[in-house]
Amino acid sequence: MGDSLKDLLEAEAEAEAIVTAGEKERDQINQKALDDALDMDRQFKNRLPEMHQSFIDKAQERATQTIAEMKLRYDERNKTLRELAGKHEAEALERAIALILASEQANS
Repeated sequence: MGDSLKDLLEAEAEAEAIVTAGEKERDQINQKALDDALDMDRQFKNRLPEMHQSFIDKAQERATQTIAEMKLRYDERNKTLRELAGKHEAEALERAIALILASEQANS
Protein backbone atom coordinates (compact mmCIF):
# COMPACT_ATOMS: atom_id res chain seq x y z
CA MET A 1 0.00 0.00 0.00
CA GLY A 2 2.98 2.25 0.60
CA ASP A 3 3.97 2.01 -3.02
CA SER A 4 0.41 2.76 -4.17
CA LEU A 5 0.31 5.86 -2.00
CA LYS A 6 3.72 6.88 -3.25
CA ASP A 7 2.57 6.31 -6.87
CA LEU A 8 -0.58 8.35 -6.24
CA LEU A 9 1.44 11.19 -4.71
CA GLU A 10 3.82 11.13 -7.67
CA ALA A 11 0.86 11.08 -10.11
CA GLU A 12 -0.70 14.00 -8.22
CA ALA A 13 2.57 15.90 -8.35
CA GLU A 14 2.89 15.21 -12.07
CA ALA A 15 -0.73 16.31 -12.62
CA GLU A 16 -0.09 19.52 -10.68
CA ALA A 17 3.06 20.12 -12.74
CA ILE A 18 1.09 19.56 -15.95
CA VAL A 19 -1.68 21.92 -14.76
CA THR A 20 0.90 24.52 -13.71
CA ALA A 21 2.69 24.21 -17.05
CA GLY A 22 -0.66 24.49 -18.86
CA GLU A 23 -1.62 27.59 -16.88
CA LYS A 24 1.78 29.11 -17.55
CA GLU A 25 1.46 28.38 -21.28
CA ARG A 26 -2.09 29.81 -21.27
CA ASP A 27 -0.82 32.97 -19.58
CA GLN A 28 1.98 33.24 -22.15
CA ILE A 29 -0.51 32.79 -25.01
CA ASN A 30 -2.80 35.42 -23.47
CA GLN A 31 0.11 37.82 -23.00
CA LYS A 32 1.28 37.24 -26.58
CA ALA A 33 -2.24 37.88 -27.87
CA LEU A 34 -2.43 41.06 -25.79
CA ASP A 35 0.99 42.20 -27.02
CA ASP A 36 -0.02 41.47 -30.63
CA ALA A 37 -3.25 43.43 -30.17
CA LEU A 38 -1.34 46.35 -28.70
CA ASP A 39 1.13 46.23 -31.61
CA MET A 40 -1.71 46.20 -34.11
CA ASP A 41 -3.37 49.12 -32.31
CA ARG A 42 -0.10 51.04 -32.34
CA GLN A 43 0.40 50.34 -36.04
CA PHE A 44 -3.15 51.47 -36.76
CA LYS A 45 -2.67 54.69 -34.79
CA ASN A 46 0.65 55.29 -36.55
CA ARG A 47 -1.07 54.89 -39.92
CA LEU A 48 -3.95 57.25 -39.11
CA PRO A 49 -2.19 60.36 -40.43
CA GLU A 50 -1.29 58.50 -43.63
CA MET A 51 -4.88 57.24 -44.07
CA HIS A 52 -6.23 60.71 -43.30
CA GLN A 53 -3.90 62.28 -45.88
CA SER A 54 -4.87 59.64 -48.43
CA PHE A 55 -8.54 60.45 -47.83
CA ILE A 56 -7.83 64.17 -48.21
CA ASP A 57 -5.83 63.57 -51.40
CA LYS A 58 -8.63 61.50 -52.93
CA ALA A 59 -11.23 64.07 -51.94
CA GLN A 60 -9.07 66.83 -53.46
CA GLU A 61 -8.65 64.79 -56.64
CA ARG A 62 -12.43 64.24 -56.90
CA ALA A 63 -13.05 67.94 -56.23
CA THR A 64 -10.55 68.95 -58.91
CA GLN A 65 -12.15 66.53 -61.38
CA THR A 66 -15.64 67.81 -60.54
CA ILE A 67 -14.51 71.41 -60.96
CA ALA A 68 -12.95 70.58 -64.35
CA GLU A 69 -16.18 68.85 -65.48
CA MET A 70 -18.28 71.77 -64.28
CA LYS A 71 -15.99 74.25 -66.06
CA LEU A 72 -16.25 72.24 -69.27
CA ARG A 73 -20.06 72.20 -69.03
CA TYR A 74 -20.03 75.93 -68.21
CA ASP A 75 -17.81 76.68 -71.21
CA GLU A 76 -20.04 74.60 -73.51
CA ARG A 77 -23.18 76.30 -72.19
CA ASN A 78 -21.54 79.73 -72.43
CA LYS A 79 -20.61 79.03 -76.07
CA THR A 80 -24.17 77.96 -76.85
CA LEU A 81 -25.59 81.05 -75.18
CA ARG A 82 -23.19 83.33 -77.06
CA GLU A 83 -24.16 81.68 -80.35
CA LEU A 84 -27.85 82.14 -79.54
CA ALA A 85 -27.23 85.74 -78.47
CA GLY A 86 -25.40 86.41 -81.74
CA LYS A 87 -28.22 84.87 -83.73
CA HIS A 88 -30.89 86.81 -81.85
CA GLU A 89 -28.83 90.01 -82.02
CA ALA A 90 -28.92 89.89 -85.79
CA GLU A 91 -32.68 89.22 -85.73
CA ALA A 92 -33.20 92.07 -83.24
CA LEU A 93 -31.21 94.48 -85.41
CA GLU A 94 -33.16 93.47 -88.50
CA ARG A 95 -36.48 94.03 -86.69
CA ALA A 96 -35.29 97.33 -85.23
CA ILE A 97 -34.28 98.56 -88.69
CA ALA A 98 -37.59 97.36 -90.12
CA LEU A 99 -39.51 99.18 -87.37
CA ILE A 100 -37.52 102.39 -87.92
CA LEU A 101 -38.08 102.22 -91.68
CA ALA A 102 -41.77 101.46 -91.20
CA SER A 103 -42.05 104.34 -88.76
CA GLU A 104 -40.35 106.74 -91.21
CA GLN A 105 -42.60 105.57 -94.03
CA ALA A 106 -45.65 106.10 -91.86
CA ASN A 107 -44.48 109.62 -90.95
CA SER A 108 -43.84 110.54 -94.60
